[in-house]
Amino acid sequence: MSEMAILQQLRGVAHNFRVTDANPDPPQTLSAAEEKFRTFLATQNYPKAICWLMPGDLVVDTNRHYWVRKREVEGTRYAALRYSVGLERNIGVKLQAICATETETFASVFVPEDDLDAQYHLMGRGLKLSCPVERYSTSTVTNPLKWKVLCWRNGQRSRELEV
Repeated sequence: MSEMAILQQLRGVAHNFRVTDANPDPPQTLSAAEEKFRTFLATQNYPKAICWLMPGDLVVDTNRHYWVRKREVEGTRYAALRYSVGLERNIGVKLQAICATETETFASVFVPEDDLDAQYHLMGRGLKLSCPVERYSTSTVTNPLKWKVLCWRNGQRSRELEV
């Protein structure tokens, strides 16, 4: 096998865990960026409906089942704030799908802390769109007691996936 063929094969393996799309200029509002994100999600067979997550809204159990606490109004407000911070810093913004049900994609807005953090996350100064290649089963939780129990049982594992 030639060196070029080996490199091409390795590139395919190295990026198998996420699909990304980078746009050079981020839109000036989250709602405009959401339109691009919805189009991207549809091409990856994710639902177009987006629910924005806040820190503490996601728990993953030992079977890699995702449990989500929906706080739509607060989540959208938090995402818009993070997005505007990203625009002000001018070092890139990433809209990333975390998980999805059959009808809704749960996502977050990532803003690097500084240039080094942006480099670490392979981000340019534009808008980066991302989603996992492999989807795990996802459920929403509305019962506050059930949410507390899930957090208590799976808290350490979920802190590693903090949005």
